[in-house]
Amino acid sequence: MTWLNSGIRVLLLAQGTAARWLREELNSLKVRIRLTDGCIEELAREADHAARRAGGIGNDGSYVMLLRQHLIVQANWVRRWTTTDEKVPADDPVAQAFVRIARKYALPRPWKLSDPVAVEVGRRRPSWAWSADLPAQAAGH
Repeated sequence: MTWLNSGIRVLLLAQGTAARWLREELNSLKVRIRLTDGCIEELAREADHAARRAGGIGNDGSYVMLLRQHLIVQANWVRRWTTTDEKVPADDPVAQAFVRIARKYALPRPWKLSDPVAVEVGRRRPSWAWSADLPAQAAGH
C-alpha cells in the first residue's frame, strides 16, 4: 500500500466513513434488520482488512475502490444471512469471518420449516374420553 493510500485509509477510518458507506449499502440492498454500531464497525474493519490484503498483493487499484468493493461484499453477506438459511461455505475465509461476526452479534436468520405432515394416531380401544386412549407422547405427557 502506498503512503497516499495509507493516509487516505487513516482519514476514512477516523471519520467513520467506512461504517457510513456500509450503512448506505445496506439501505440500498433494502436490508431491514437493524444492526448495532458495534456490528457495523466490526464489519467495516473486516472490509478494511480485506482491502489492505488485496492492495498489498500488487493490485494497482486505490484503497478507496477496494474498500468500497469489500463493503459491498459485507453488505451482500448481511442480506444473504438475514434473508436465507443457506449453508455458508466452510472453505471460504471471508464467509467464515462474516459468520463469526454474525454469531457474535446474534444476527437473525430465517428458518425454513418443513411441510406439515398429518400423523395418524391409532387408538387401542374405543373410548368416549378423547384422551384416554392416546399414547403418552401424543397426549403431551
